[in-house]
Amino acid sequence: MSVIVAKTAGFCWGVRRAVDSVVTEIKRGEGPFRVYGPLVHNPQVIEALKDRGVGISPEPWDESGGTLFLRTHGVTLEERSRLRKLPLKLKDLTCPRVGRALAIAAKKSKSGYDVIIFGDSGHHEVKAILSSAGSSGRVVSSTADVYDLPDLKRPFLISQTTQNSEAFSEILSLLRKRWPEIEFLNTICDSTAGRQKELRELLGRVDAVVVVGGRHSANTERLASIAGETGLRVFRVETHEELDAESLRQYKRVLLSAGASTPGWSIRKVRERLLEIQGESTGAGWIRTVFRNLIFSGVHIPLIAAVIALAQGETLGGYGWGTAGLASGLLLWSFTNFTAVLECRRVTMTSQKRQEFIRSHERSMLTLAAASFLAAAVLAVTLGTAWLLWTAVATLFCFFYALPLLGKNQILDLLRTIPGSREILFTLAWSFLVCILPAVTLAGLDFSPRLFVWPVSLAFLFFSRSLFLDLVDLQGDALLGMDTLPLHLGAVRCRKILLVSATAGGLVQITAVFTGKVPLCALGFVIAPVLLIWAYIHLEKEAFPSELSVRVISDGTLATAGLIPYLLCSI
Repeated sequence: MSVIVAKTAGFCWGVRRAVDSVVTEIKRGEGPFRVYGPLVHNPQVIEALKDRGVGISPEPWDESGGTLFLRTHGVTLEERSRLRKLPLKLKDLTCPRVGRALAIAAKKSKSGYDVIIFGDSGHHEVKAILSSAGSSGRVVSSTADVYDLPDLKRPFLISQTTQNSEAFSEILSLLRKRWPEIEFLNTICDSTAGRQKELRELLGRVDAVVVVGGRHSANTERLASIAGETGLRVFRVETHEELDAESLRQYKRVLLSAGASTPGWSIRKVRERLLEIQGESTGAGWIRTVFRNLIFSGVHIPLIAAVIALAQGETLGGYGWGTAGLASGLLLWSFTNFTAVLECRRVTMTSQKRQEFIRSHERSMLTLAAASFLAAAVLAVTLGTAWLLWTAVATLFCFFYALPLLGKNQILDLLRTIPGSREILFTLAWSFLVCILPAVTLAGLDFSPRLFVWPVSLAFLFFSRSLFLDLVDLQGDALLGMDTLPLHLGAVRCRKILLVSATAGGLVQITAVFTGKVPLCALGFVIAPVLLIWAYIHLEKEAFPSELSVRVISDGTLATAGLIPYLLCSI
């Protein structure tokens, strides 16, 4: 089974704008925060907002203080008038596309037109448009409703923004038979029309369709309906857990699309599950599962650290680099697993499959963390007093970093909220433990330029790798309250930083080679940042890339940074 992912799936511009506005208000802290009705028709988004302290208030008339958000679907004129009188800070998140439809309905009604609204009569948006149209407004939901319309003097047709574009044309044709001079304006938003158009274009290439979205989402229902019109099997789900694996295995090509209020992490999880089902249908599903578990558990971390240390040893001289690298890697593996478990405990919802893996295997992750720490301690004893001392210092730093996660120190928690603190701390840890400490301990290097070639180039590469991971799901990170550098600096700026940082890592090694600080074989390091840049440019064009593939590529570049120069130098 192959999976085709619709590029237009997921948050539309209006939903993204609303969610970003809520997140911004949360940071300002003018709570309590409530939404007048559901912000969007998606349970996962509502649950994520609830975890951030944003509740739903269907009847806010007796409330006071805090911030009240108006849902994206709009509100009636009567509701808006009452809401403005409340002692609350109102934040209108009505989608501008919906706002346009409201304005058109009001304007045409004042001009003497009979406004006909094509939409679902019970939908909040349609109620809001009907309110703006006043007594002249009428709703048609089907062709049958057209025949029930009374005689109208100046009919004018508009649409609910999430309606079926072809159905709108059909309704218009029927109305023209009764009123040849009828005026109209297609108010179906570009995002809705675009995803419906893409869906129709892709349906001929697949055997089945999976549509992800909330059960009460009108635009999601429209996508499922359009797909069903072709006779294809349609699986409509809210989460990856609802996928019918047994039924899906019989199809060779599956199209994955999603409604405008479906968060990216839901789509990514559904895609990941479809790929698992694909493996199961070929009998190789267990291989993917084992491989995924190994990657998510971080078992490769000590191996990557060891091979980077070996490569550095080949270029700088000295003995025992493999043991030193393994000791550093085991310590880093222990820190990574320990902090990952604590970070997952702080969030109720998860946006990543790795988070789900950590949560369901928490005891195993902590056991691995303890075992790798003990192994690192044993190796530290064999490497001498200096190494043992620095292992203790590194452990102390890890403890201070973990204190806020344990809820033990609010002052240190403030340090963790500094933009990029996590990325910078782990970058420094890798650079120091894998490169600087082995160089000083084993090669006896003083603080000459040679000492800084590998730690600086690795620091640039590791920092780029961290940004690579953070840029995958900005919307999910923001909504779930994760504190990453791209959320503070913006995606565009961090993309530039990623490219500059990766390039700088390669340039450090190139400069060192041409100035005679390290041998020619060290140029093999350059392949790693080139690979990372290429992978980022490629994945940026892909809709909802697999989390597993992103992690394999990001950590694979670190392995490449050590393996290639080590092999070249050995030869």
